[in-house]
Amino acid sequence: MDAYSGYNQIKMHKPDEEKTAFTTDQGLYCYTVMPFGLKNAGATYQRLVNKMFARQIGRNMEVYVDDMLTKSVTADRHADDLRETFDVLVKYGMKLNPAKCVFGVPSGRFLGYQVHQRGIEVNPEKIQALARMISPKTLKDVQKLTGCLASLSRFIAKSTDRCLPFFKALKKGKGIEWNEDCEKAFQALKDYLGRAPLLSKPETGETLYMYLSVSEAATSSVLVRQEDGIQKPVYYTSKALLPAETRYSPAEKMALALITAARKLRPYFQAHKIRVYTNCPLKLILQKPEVSGRLTKWAIELSEFDVEYLLRTAIKAQAVADFVAEFTEPSIEVARMMVEQNKKIFKWQLRVDGSSNTHGSGAGVVLTTPEGDSIECALRFDFKATNNQAEYEALIAGLKISRVLGADEVEIFSDSQVVVNQVLDEYQARDESMITYLELAKELLERFKEYRIVHVPREENEKADALAKLASATINIWPNNISMIRLLQPSIVKTKEVEAVFGERNSWITPIKEYLVNDILPSDPLKAKRLKYRATRYSVLNGELYKRGYSRALQRCVGPEEAEGILRSIHSGNCGNHAGGASLAHKTLRQGFYWPTLFADSKRVAARCEACQKIANNIRQPPELLQSITSPWPFAMWGIDLIGPMPTATGGAKHAIVAVDYFTKWVEAEPLVHITEANTISFVKKNILYRFGIPNTIITDNGTQFDGRKFRELCDKYGINNYYASLAHPQTNGQTKAVNKIIKHNLKAKLATKKGSWMDKLPQVLWANGTTERGSTGETPYSMAYGAEAVIPVETSFSSPRVQLFQPEINIDMLKCGLDELEERRERAQIRNAA
Repeated sequence: MDAYSGYNQIKMHKPDEEKTAFTTDQGLYCYTVMPFGLKNAGATYQRLVNKMFARQIGRNMEVYVDDMLTKSVTADRHADDLRETFDVLVKYGMKLNPAKCVFGVPSGRFLGYQVHQRGIEVNPEKIQALARMISPKTLKDVQKLTGCLASLSRFIAKSTDRCLPFFKALKKGKGIEWNEDCEKAFQALKDYLGRAPLLSKPETGETLYMYLSVSEAATSSVLVRQEDGIQKPVYYTSKALLPAETRYSPAEKMALALITAARKLRPYFQAHKIRVYTNCPLKLILQKPEVSGRLTKWAIELSEFDVEYLLRTAIKAQAVADFVAEFTEPSIEVARMMVEQNKKIFKWQLRVDGSSNTHGSGAGVVLTTPEGDSIECALRFDFKATNNQAEYEALIAGLKISRVLGADEVEIFSDSQVVVNQVLDEYQARDESMITYLELAKELLERFKEYRIVHVPREENEKADALAKLASATINIWPNNISMIRLLQPSIVKTKEVEAVFGERNSWITPIKEYLVNDILPSDPLKAKRLKYRATRYSVLNGELYKRGYSRALQRCVGPEEAEGILRSIHSGNCGNHAGGASLAHKTLRQGFYWPTLFADSKRVAARCEACQKIANNIRQPPELLQSITSPWPFAMWGIDLIGPMPTATGGAKHAIVAVDYFTKWVEAEPLVHITEANTISFVKKNILYRFGIPNTIITDNGTQFDGRKFRELCDKYGINNYYASLAHPQTNGQTKAVNKIIKHNLKAKLATKKGSWMDKLPQVLWANGTTERGSTGETPYSMAYGAEAVIPVETSFSSPRVQLFQPEINIDMLKCGLDELEERRERAQIRNAA
């Protein structure tokens, strides 16, 4: 809502009216209401609206000067919230400008941003202005560009690093030198803002999470909230380092990133508990800030907030990798430097254990950092290992993890007396594999400045023991706070052996996603150029890669293993109709899935289907021109026919009656025990009249069940034209004959040897037919009838875009749009069918 000449609705203080006097040719005048242009007019008006809506601001109202926004959590409450707002307006006599007011909308612009229930988005006009902007040529053009980007910085991850080439161009004096780095950065920003993330709004009192990043020239951070296990960004911050700040140690730069974020996002830090995830021991740095005075000052400044420092474990790093922003892992040098500074005070503690049983082998590793944070890791072996070998694998894995995190001094606890005493040279290793394991363990221990290995009873090593037993069990469900790693072969084999189980496997998706999320390109310039061009049609949403298709807005990209399951589900699943290769590929695209070899894989799956090979049609007749019969509108013309006799089903059913709508190609069918006129009339009433309304025409053959007195009376009663196919000329009702052939073909493919259960499979066949695109219309019967596509099992099993990104409010709007488009789609289908 917008106030009508808002300032003019405030009366001037009588003694101050003369101070607003102005001269005209008709005399001296002064304002009796507050005019525009007074120095304190804006603050005065803001105080007024703050006082008026004091009970609503932050709850169901936001006000900035004369822009007023009434917000509601649900549509049902919106009328009550508006009534409360209008009561206040009436009480104070404030008038609105109806030309600038909009009510009951799901989204709108406020303070230059697009605000809706899901969060805050970039103003599309700003994105379009930037997209249309040509490469700057003058100093003023660069200043205009940086000013535009400054207003969008909260949406841009690591904005300072992205804009660094522009800042360097501005520092070169009066003229600018727009070089190749500037152009690359400019185009990359355009591409990034085309898929800028949606910023989420935190709930009152919820815990927020912060990730930090430092580079040689800038510090960056992102504040996120967690909803249903998914991390959503709230605010991005970034700061260019001053010359003196570039000489800070890595640890001080990380602390600077945190204090910069706290100052920038002070309202969030005051209202929420903040958990800071980093591999740098910030807690230790700020609790023992005797290194420099600035750290002491920052520690005091941060002490007013509820900040918790947590180590970014492997599982958290994976979550960050799947996040929409670009984060660089904190430098290992940071951890190493802090270990060096504090080595007199603490040591890292490593607890390891191995387990081997009939189900498998595994190991558990628990690494405790100097500040008390714990990293838990379970290792599952894809090879047979004895108990002693499992104990060595646990020790070796723990030592590797400790070194990666920068530990120089480590205290090791193991409940294996053999391993501990062999490392201490008190026991001799005799077996060849044990000798090799011992040599590798000692080689890793020599990389530490100081270490101590101690044998402890099993009851004092409970956590590592539990992880080892968990890894050697046959379960596949893991706690969220535990990282599980699979060892493909023993550590003593000199090849790459570790693969993350739940990480993303390398496939065609990986390079595109790496480029879009982390801006990583192949080293080969030609491959990099091709990847850039190819990636323009892809986007990353909630960690998933989507392709912007021509037939559908978004298609989820899947890897080879998932693709195989999708094709088999669509081809021969509950909703499958054993379609051929091209039809199978088209249906897969329609359901929202994509991969580069879709059509080739579809042909392969269809060709290798055993059921399809057994019941495939062997067509020997030459093709003829089709004589199509067109229907003027949906459900106006139906063709009815019978199938049978079939194998005897439950209840004695041997036949089926089938009806098909000539316009939408929608099929109705049900089993029949006896072919009688009464059963036919019952089917027409229940499946056609009561469901789709009275048709204009029904086409049947000359069977007595259709040519009887009662059936004719039914047609006369409802004004239905009943036409009969010519004798020995089934093409008259060719549409129904074609559907009969499809139904029998699909039933054969689904039944195999259990022919008598055809009645149970008939609904599945009808479902498959209704969700498969028909060549004559280019649409599925379901979409032609209802204006939307049906959700089929493959979409819920493999999370199609509309299932994964489902939101009730947007879904309602999309259904309405589909109904608006339905008439146009039906007209296109009719033209195509007639052609």
